[in-house]
Amino acid sequence: MRWLSEFASRVKRGPRLGGDAILEHITALTGAEDPFVFHYDELEVLAYHVETPLPHTLYVTFGLSRVRTAVPAAGTQTELTLRTPADTPVPYEWPARQLATMVRNVRRSGYEIAPGHHMRMRSPVTDDAVIEAFTFVTDPVLGVIDPPTGIVRFTYAVGLTARELEAALAWDPLRFTGVLGDVVPLGISDPARDDILNDIHARGRVERGMRDEGSSISAVHAKLLSVDATGRIDMDARAAQALIRAARYRLPHGHSFALVSESAWVFLHPEGSFEADAEHIQLAATKSLIHELNATLDTAPGVYRFSSAPVTIHVVDERT
Repeated sequence: MRWLSEFASRVKRGPRLGGDAILEHITALTGAEDPFVFHYDELEVLAYHVETPLPHTLYVTFGLSRVRTAVPAAGTQTELTLRTPADTPVPYEWPARQLATMVRNVRRSGYEIAPGHHMRMRSPVTDDAVIEAFTFVTDPVLGVIDPPTGIVRFTYAVGLTARELEAALAWDPLRFTGVLGDVVPLGISDPARDDILNDIHARGRVERGMRDEGSSISAVHAKLLSVDATGRIDMDARAAQALIRAARYRLPHGHSFALVSESAWVFLHPEGSFEADAEHIQLAATKSLIHELNATLDTAPGVYRFSSAPVTIHVVDERT
């Protein structure tokens, strides 16, 4: 009997693992098999040559989710993906290395990578590349699967230039990535591609979003941020850049914004009142303060004083 032989085969193989569903799903949707495998500690990155809808190399992490167990997991698990041009017979290692770095960051910090997030790398992805950051969206091809071992979302890393990342944060990373996908098919991360903001139509769409909708970024984690009860705020240049961006593209739209570190936070709210202690400072995001932040604050190390709020911002050079 056929059903008996199939049952015996399943018993012999044992329970279906989470990784089985992932591999079958990739092959079913892309037609690609026999990936090139990069090994990093307890993680593998699979590289598939895919022909449709255009030739490219698809990289998929294998091991961020529970690929080697048949036990169902609660919540949504994640595997990361990335695409590059298929212009070499052997897949490039840099995309696999970038994905492995992202997975290490997730495991070290405990913070998942999800659609709408972004990540700035320490340097361009290759020596001669313009890409040095990523935004994340649900993979447009692989999407989400729900096998017996639990839901797995394929989260797609889309490479950005530094200029593109700044524009994405001044508007909305998800919406910006949508515009990029209209210019760069599939959002493929080509280290040599042109900045999409050099395209007059793409730049116009992004600038309209920044002007009409403002920034969707409500909070930014600061590597260096400390406060005290006198109203002194110490921050690094990256945090100052985030505050300047919020003053230009978020606070004028009546939205709140926060800078947060492991030990302190600064919160600006249109209807807030001044509060200060050793752990937090709250400020009213008045028109006067917004104008003064735009006119006064800079990312250069120094002391910045304000007449519209009882605070002093010290931008600190981390290298000293």
